[in-house]
Amino acid sequence: MKKQLCLFAFASLITATSLWAQGNEGMFSGSLPDNWNADVVAALKYTRNHYDNWGEGGTNASSWIAEYNADAKGHWTTVDWRILSNLAWGNSYLDGIGNRKAVDKIFFETTLDYNGFGVIKPYLGARFESQFTTGYVYTDSTSAKVSCFMDPGYLTQVVGLSYVPNENFSQRLAFANRMTISDGYGWADDKKTTKVETFKDEPGLESVTEYKLDVSALVVFKTRLWAFVNFESIDAIDGKWENSLAVALAPLIELSVGIDLAYDKDISEDHQYKDAVLLGITWRWF
Repeated sequence: MKKQLCLFAFASLITATSLWAQGNEGMFSGSLPDNWNADVVAALKYTRNHYDNWGEGGTNASSWIAEYNADAKGHWTTVDWRILSNLAWGNSYLDGIGNRKAVDKIFFETTLDYNGFGVIKPYLGARFESQFTTGYVYTDSTSAKVSCFMDPGYLTQVVGLSYVPNENFSQRLAFANRMTISDGYGWADDKKTTKVETFKDEPGLESVTEYKLDVSALVVFKTRLWAFVNFESIDAIDGKWENSLAVALAPLIELSVGIDLAYDKDISEDHQYKDAVLLGITWRWF
């Protein structure tokens, strides 16, 4: 009898999950015009560890991140217009150390593709990147301010060609003009001169590769590889590789895994690495 009940419960769970997955659309999906599609998600993710006289030991800790991710595309006979945004801010607390910023990101990008040549599309675009609050470098006993909103701020204008064979993959190669704004922390400063510069203008080449894989109705993998080289020095290639796996566990509940790799000679001579595994509430708009 127990086996039959377990099988019935398992079958009911699979059936319910399948029905939910089929209807797992955004709350405002029906309000989009016919020529637009969008993937818009807001999320609040939190982890916590608390110990009180726990024999095996441990340190009280907590972490939370608020995110907003939007990818909207409009299609017309002549052009496609894409608007991409990623906003994130989070905080971590560790007993004995205190609060520290965990993530801080402002990213907006817009591109306009011309549809006159099939899968090869001439395009132009613009991008803005910065952060919300002050950033620090921490040592055991001190912290030093190293960044804040618009310090640095990055503005990039691009014009080039893209290869878009389907909705899930695109490869872009463009002439790019990347501007760095930094009024107080030296991100735009040329160390070869005695003058302290607060603005840097770098013309160069940019490559952006994007891929999205819908593993199932509940599991989505996304990857984006960005690289930029200025015309002055080809040995100073900036790059960032962002990977994310989102698993919908239940309505409004999502498990996410993210792994990022980056290199920027102005920040560090070595590579940068970040990974995160988070569980939280996710509100899908579209």
